[in-house]
Amino acid sequence: MTAADLRLVEQVLGAVRQIRPGTAPGPDTDFRDLGLDSLDRLTLAVAVERATGLAVPGPALSDAATPADLASRLPATDRSAPVHQEHRSDPPELGWFDAGASVGEGTRLWHQSQVADGAVVGADRTLGKGSFIGASSAIGDRVKIGNYANVFGANVNDEAMICPGALVLEDPAPRATTPDGRRKGPKDWTRHPVTIGTGATIGAAAVIAPGVTIGPHALVALGAVVMRDVPAHGLVIGNPARQVGWVCRCGHCLDAALRCTDCPRTYRRDGDEVTAEHQPVPLE
Repeated sequence: MTAADLRLVEQVLGAVRQIRPGTAPGPDTDFRDLGLDSLDRLTLAVAVERATGLAVPGPALSDAATPADLASRLPATDRSAPVHQEHRSDPPELGWFDAGASVGEGTRLWHQSQVADGAVVGADRTLGKGSFIGASSAIGDRVKIGNYANVFGANVNDEAMICPGALVLEDPAPRATTPDGRRKGPKDWTRHPVTIGTGATIGAAAVIAPGVTIGPHALVALGAVVMRDVPAHGLVIGNPARQVGWVCRCGHCLDAALRCTDCPRTYRRDGDEVTAEHQPVPLE
């Protein structure tokens, strides 16, 4: 194992210790012995990406058994790059942000992605290949936006996820020209921004209509066309989208008793709202 390989293993171990403080894992410690579930692995991926500057591929995250195994599955080089204020991505084939845009520390822009003038993007974000963040958008911290997703003027809260190919729209009456035939400019659009709550997920190829509010930790299924508000923890599918159930903070469905089918969390319902009743105790 080269010095670079050893350093990478140490960085991964540091990330593991960050999410499991008080433990002393070694390179060959089994992740199962540390009690890492799927949500913990996502948290670990964020910590590894921050520590190494390398993107953690999905298969590596799900298949790796130990810190050393995860380190061996990381790409030798990373085509994304941390973006700092007043710095356009270099080399030029990576994403960029326009003059007047604001991008937080640790945010990564992939190939051909763009943050438009006037958009504000938080820290530790991932902006996928070919994605676009329109003017007046406000994107929180630790948000992930997938390849070729388009976000126009939306307010996206922390830890939300917008999957590949999703469309988050803003103007309820879009036209190419004004009534007098003049081509529309930036000041001619009508703004009815979408709001996406903390931890919510917008599925791949979903469409969110202007003015809609997606509640915290809600889940919009892939391909759904959402024309009205979605409550916190609501699960909606179809075109037009209809609510068919509730989802946990971890993303899995709740059963009839509002218990998560994958983790220990339980919920209670008060009218049209669902709130957490029990939170699992973190591992020491």
